Amino acid sequence: MQKITIVNLVLEPATRRLSNNADDAIILRPLPYNVFTLLLEQKGNCIDRDELFDVCWEGAIVTDQALTNVISGLRRNLIQLEAEGIAIKTVSKVGYLLTVDETVVMQPVIEPKIIPPVIDNIEPKAVLVSPQAEDPLRVHDNVAISNDVQVLPTTEVGRSRVRLLTKPSLKSALIAFCLCSLIAAVCWYEKASSVPYFLVKENYNHFEIKNTDFYILNNTRGKDNIEAIQSGLESLNLVECNAEIYIRMYDSVYDDDTYSLKGYIVAKNSNRNSNYSLSKFSHENLPTIIANGLKRAKLICE
Repeated sequence: MQKITIVNLVLEPATRRLSNNADDAIILRPLPYNVFTLLLEQKGNCIDRDELFDVCWEGAIVTDQALTNVISGLRRNLIQLEAEGIAIKTVSKVGYLLTVDETVVMQPVIEPKIIPPVIDNIEPKAVLVSPQAEDPLRVHDNVAISNDVQVLPTTEVGRSRVRLLTKPSLKSALIAFCLCSLIAAVCWYEKASSVPYFLVKENYNHFEIKNTDFYILNNTRGKDNIEAIQSGLESLNLVECNAEIYIRMYDSVYDDDTYSLKGYIVAKNSNRNSNYSLSKFSHENLPTIIANGLKRAKLICE
């Protein structure tokens, strides 16, 4: 079963069980679990309220109090489990972020030692050996050997046994092939499922400008023109940036005919990344918005 260790807490995704070193545990409800895992994926980075509503409530229209209640419940759970160096902080008028103190050392889990059973010393017993067994290869005078039975030399018998033991079986080869295929499939699935949902490149339209990869996803009611966005960016003479930029556009949950934007930029040669959100924008201004965001991301573009 897959487990996620967070300082002195252990999260089991299969059962949504959150426990500490003393084995005190809490089963998280689906909604708080989704909020907690989303904060955990972006630990140290602020996640705005719109993204939390969009991912955890699947775009349903709910009040801000619903999110506040979920965050308060998660904070009580962390206090109840005596979490060390883990906190959910509020970023005023923006959203929330999960902080994890990496300097806190997790206490090792002491596993019970298995003591092998003690076997009493057994006194050796005397074994009577018949004088006739002293020379097993000697043929007695009163024993007749049949000429009908073919006696193989000792070396031939050994070779026959080796061939019998080392001869490959088609059934065993098929079983080994199936096991290897299954292990490879499981490894590929775990690697694919570990990628955050907003970094699945197959969901985006992609183009490249000056070693910068752009991934555009339009979830608005308006039609997107990727060629127009690309040509608009090329005309702005963008700065050189060795990074990947993910742009997601949505219909606003508050106003009709209004679009909101969420951006994520990550460097290709380091772990530097940044989030960006805009509650209101127009498709015509999108190239300018992206260009201004690149100018502010100097540390990532280095």
